[in-house]
Amino acid sequence: MKESEKQNLYETFNAVINSIIAEKKQNEKYDDLLNELDAKINLGLQITEDYYFWVNLVGKNGDVKLNRGKLDEYDLELKAAPEDLMYYSNGENSLLHMMFKKNTYGNRKLRFSKGTTGMNFGLLLKLPKILVLD
Repeated sequence: MKESEKQNLYETFNAVINSIIAEKKQNEKYDDLLNELDAKINLGLQITEDYYFWVNLVGKNGDVKLNRGKLDEYDLELKAAPEDLMYYSNGENSLLHMMFKKNTYGNRKLRFSKGTTGMNFGLLLKLPKILVLD
């Protein structure tokens, strides 16, 4: 994958996440959810059968940022194809759908593992509330 393609993928994914977060910040009912999010999440976007493009989502004090690269210390690690995460974040695919259906590479659409800071699987349940528009 060329660097320009990687940058384009990052910018597209970043725009989607930022627009969802911006919309949530405009609605007071999400203030507590965003302010309580204290997480570092590695997201592996599966581009080919054996290549992952890594980004990280960091939330602290109501500020949620997406950056390129993989964090050394993180609370949760997710792996999925970009289109599957897009469908997940826009609400088309549920968490159960993502956990049990296969992607085009034969893997589950959403795979996760604990982070270096311990077993933070509660974030897996909180993440849809942040990334999904109502």
